[in-house]
Amino acid sequence: MPEVILTRAEIGSGLRELRKKYGCTDREFRDDPSARNRVSDEDEFEWEAFLAHSDALRQYEEELHRRYLSQGVSTSKAVADKDEVAEQLAA
Repeated sequence: MPEVILTRAEIGSGLRELRKKYGCTDREFRDDPSARNRVSDEDEFEWEAFLAHSDALRQYEEELHRRYLSQGVSTSKAVADKDEVAEQLAA
């Protein structure tokens, strides 16, 4: 089976289609056996895959954001140069 890499938009679209098709939320699908029993085996597999991809992307984005924030904020040389030029033009 070939590896398929989905974008956040594709995952969201797939989840919306399944929610609409079966008239239940992701939480109901995960937690309510009666809601889950209405879902075909193929759609159940797809729904689980979309949810797993969504969770993995969310965790990756949160980790990336934490690492970004831990770097601190610094002024780049380009910004400093622009400030210097602006000061010279104002003089």
